[in-house]
Parts: sequence; C-alpha cells; structure tokens
Amino acid sequence: MAALLRGQRRGGGLTPYAPPVQSPSAPVRRTPPAPAIAAAVLALLSAFVPAVFALAALAFSGGELEGPDWLLIAVPVLLVLGLLVGGLLLLLGRSWLVLALSAGLLTALLLYGYASGGWGAGAFGVFVVLVPLLTTVLAVLPRVRSWVAARRTAP
Repeated sequence: MAALLRGQRRGGGLTPYAPPVQSPSAPVRRTPPAPAIAAAVLALLSAFVPAVFALAALAFSGGELEGPDWLLIAVPVLLVLGLLVGGLLLLLGRSWLVLALSAGLLTALLLYGYASGGWGAGAFGVFVVLVPLLTTVLAVLPRVRSWVAARRTAP
C-alpha cells in the first residue's frame, strides 16, 4: 500500500494489483487471433440493437426533440459508433478497450431495461443480451490483450 501512496506502481496492468500484459519478443502476427475476429463480428451484430432503437425513437418523436429527448437518439448513436470503431480498432490491433467498454455499456443498459421493465422479447431478448456480453468477454481475453499490446509496440 505504501508503494501505491508514493506513486510507485508494482504491476503494470490496468490496476496496481493486476499483472502486466507481457508482449512477446518474437515477431508479432499481423492477423488477429480468433477471439478478436469473433469479437469484431459480434460487435457488428451488437450494433444493430442500438441502431434499431435509435431509428424507432426518431420515428416516434417525429423529428421533434425537446428537452432531454435528444438523449434517446444520442446514446444509441454513440453506442453504435463505439461498437463499430472499437471493432475496427481491435482488428487493426490498436485498442481492445473501446470495444470492451462499448459492448459492456450496451450489456449493462440492456440488463437495466430487463430489470426495470420486464422481458417481453423471449428467446430473442436473451440473444440480444448475450451477443454484447460475449463481445465484451472475447475482447478482454488475455490472448487478445497481449496481441494488441504486441501490435502497438511492433514497428
């Protein structure tokens, strides 16, 4: 704890207690690992949910957004952009965090909607929650994070 208070980090990971992600000294493959590809594909599928919600909100509003109603359009649009840009950055080996945060936020919002309003979609609703959840899990796997870390340091 004293090292943490003095500003010295022991780890090198996301927190002072997490182990650092080691980048290999061998040449890095340009092709992403299978979990990264799967996460990027699932990010595309996950982006459809907030996109459909944004279109429905825009259609029901009639284009007249007053007060905080613009959040019904802005939040889904930002989620779609985060998922699409995050998937692209992951495939390029530049960042896994953008995709993980976007998919995690979408999962949290969907679970909140389920908890506050009930589950009216049946099996499709379960699929809608599981896709961004699986996207988040695949994006934060150690294999994916170490590949991204190695790609960042590669020339």
